[in-house]
Amino acid sequence: MNHYVGQEKLTLVAPWTSLAFALDWVKPPRRQQSPTWHYVNSDQWRYEGDFTDYAAVPPDAKWAKGHAMDLEAKSVRLGWMPYYPQFNRSSLDLVTDAEAAGASDNQEVVQKVVEQLKNKETRFAVDDPDAPENWPRIWMIWRGNAIQSSAKGSEFFLRHYLGTHDNVTAEERAAGKVKTVEFREPAPRGKMDLVVDINFRMDTSALYSDIVLPTAFWYEKNDLNTTDLHSFVHPLGEAVPPVWESKTDWEIFKAFAKKVSEMSSLAFDGPVKDLVATPLAHDTPDELAQTQVLDWAEGETEPVPGKTMPHLAVVERDYANLYNKFISLGPNVKTDGVTGNGVLVPVADQYDEMLQNPVGGSPDPRHMRCVEWGDEKYPSVEDALDAANVLLAMAPETNGEVSYAAFKHEEERTGLQLADLADDVRGVRMNFLDLTRQVRRTLITPCWTGMVNEGRAYSAWCINVERLIPWRTLSGRQHMYVDHPWYLDWGENLPTYKPKLNPYKTGDIVNSPVDDNCLVLNYITPHGKWNIHSTYKDNIRMLTLSRGMDPCWINDKDADKIGLKDNDWVEMYNDNGVVVTRAAVSSRVQQGMCLYYHAVERTVYIPKSQVLGGKRAGGHNSLTRTRINPVLLAGGYAQFTYGFNYWGPIGIFTRDTHIVVRKMEKLEW
Repeated sequence: MNHYVGQEKLTLVAPWTSLAFALDWVKPPRRQQSPTWHYVNSDQWRYEGDFTDYAAVPPDAKWAKGHAMDLEAKSVRLGWMPYYPQFNRSSLDLVTDAEAAGASDNQEVVQKVVEQLKNKETRFAVDDPDAPENWPRIWMIWRGNAIQSSAKGSEFFLRHYLGTHDNVTAEERAAGKVKTVEFREPAPRGKMDLVVDINFRMDTSALYSDIVLPTAFWYEKNDLNTTDLHSFVHPLGEAVPPVWESKTDWEIFKAFAKKVSEMSSLAFDGPVKDLVATPLAHDTPDELAQTQVLDWAEGETEPVPGKTMPHLAVVERDYANLYNKFISLGPNVKTDGVTGNGVLVPVADQYDEMLQNPVGGSPDPRHMRCVEWGDEKYPSVEDALDAANVLLAMAPETNGEVSYAAFKHEEERTGLQLADLADDVRGVRMNFLDLTRQVRRTLITPCWTGMVNEGRAYSAWCINVERLIPWRTLSGRQHMYVDHPWYLDWGENLPTYKPKLNPYKTGDIVNSPVDDNCLVLNYITPHGKWNIHSTYKDNIRMLTLSRGMDPCWINDKDADKIGLKDNDWVEMYNDNGVVVTRAAVSSRVQQGMCLYYHAVERTVYIPKSQVLGGKRAGGHNSLTRTRINPVLLAGGYAQFTYGFNYWGPIGIFTRDTHIVVRKMEKLEW
């Protein structure tokens, strides 16, 4: 169970990372690159052939050929990208069996598993993702609308994750194309046994979930909400307690941890050992691990964890104490410090300071509380307010002494004078109460590259330019040329023009009817224009804006070709799905393009499709399908090494999707 607090990209990145991934108690964590995970598990890879069918690459390429799914599997076994589940067997059983076979320590356990992988007695799950033992079974959705607005290819989510209705007309094209990955027939439908949504609104994900846990709204909880580009720390104060049965996010996860601890004795007699595979990591010596692309599975080199394949580590899971650890700040932050964007931040003094208050805390809300269990005392993160104060105490952005210590550590790494940047803020310290009383700006920090001293506006790269800190690249500079062998093979070692993709070759428009009464347009889903980011459009106040719905925007000259007038109802479709909406005809839209602002829910204004014979239409991501750019799978080399939330293939660019637009003859609800 991981700790969770705040938004996905907190300014307070160093301590947030420790809490979010429970690094205060155990390392390494399992962290996934989302686009590749959904590309594989929602089976969208099955609907495309070789990527060279639609993307231009050099003719004599060694790796830039074949099916992207094979290259995804290659990247996992070489340690470039993470993938979970890890193996086709339980990672707990792998450790137990290795010890039963004579492994006397963790290193020997790892070596036995490496031998099994080499001999193919054990396989990476990504090599056979549609085998039932490799399916993801439980999906817990938190802080995101994963089944619609975040789902590139949402109709494939409905088909393969949930096994429910869908509007897919695309044909599977991967049979006979994938070479190393198992292609099973028929494709599985409904991989998930349980979908749980933690949500404060009835969005599309909630509609399709087995269980919806009502969570507190923004003004019903204490939380922190800020990013690196916002130079103020934004507190969310609990104006009123959560209503009815709702609980804060923190309390919900705490309840999960408590129940798992209570039930752990039914499965385990005590702590158990787990095997964790993690990719080669950015900002570590792993960046020099692979100067050549050598595949141990093809006999080109030997499998060596952390060198030619993922790191493999044996960690202890103490499920009986999961709840105790959830409500406590673990000792790892004292011994190891916290890290953010490659910067180590020592916080041992702050950890000891948090322990100085008596158990049970103090009536003064500026003081930290502590908890005791197992004859030890720990700083408390029992509730969200505790967690927020822990973050603020350990973050260089809100504790001047921590900022100074972090800069001192960076001086040792770079040989440059840097700590003077924090001289004037060493006495500044913020806590949650301070933030609710007065607006506070973040302090200067080596975790981010802006310089905000003396009221200076945040602007990236200032520290690099003015204090000569190298960029975290192979050359230490911003540069255009890339000499990574993978990039050379793709012909993308320099910025390269790529023409528009052919929608017939990508499989977007193959089975979709096209005639003289329709348009084939590039499809783009920009950020919502008439939306509130947290709740988008499904409320009465927002529905009064624009046209009370999300129209598609089409160029007036394009519209004239099929007699389309402003505010007419249209059907937008391709082989991935269908959308029904009104047309906003405008000369401001480029010809050949269709804009459809996200985020559309399947809760309001969703008429039926005529093209699909009266089936209910979908939302903006019903027209997309995840494709990955294999060149972005590269890893183990300089700045191309994996970093959570930073490096890896992105979700499909919607401008690489094409749709058919047709005026509707009748409207059916």
